[in-house]
Amino acid sequence: MQKTYKSLYGQMAFVIVAGLQLLFIPNFMLATFGMPPTSENWIRVMGLLVSILSFYYYFLAKYGNDKVVWGTVLGRLVFCAGEVVLVILGLMPPILIAFAVFETGLALWSWRELR
Repeated sequence: MQKTYKSLYGQMAFVIVAGLQLLFIPNFMLATFGMPPTSENWIRVMGLLVSILSFYYYFLAKYGNDKVVWGTVLGRLVFCAGEVVLVILGLMPPILIAFAVFETGLALWSWRELR
């Protein structure tokens, strides 16, 4: 029997919310980061892509696979480190660190479930 991962349901919810905001109300998220509004459609394509990630998290949470979950933990921690570097370089506002902290918490929860 395969293990289920409750932490990945949390990750799925986080990804759905972020993706749908980028897809339907991108300027709301941009304003949160102190960035100027955009009328370019690339951000909506990114929102669609981010939303699709929720499918992967759902099936991984439901059916489990330790090696793939470990891959998500590593990827998410690298993503968070990248967010912090962007803030340190002055390319993104400090509020991004709050998202990195939240995401790190979700990744560590998944890591804990692996043990």
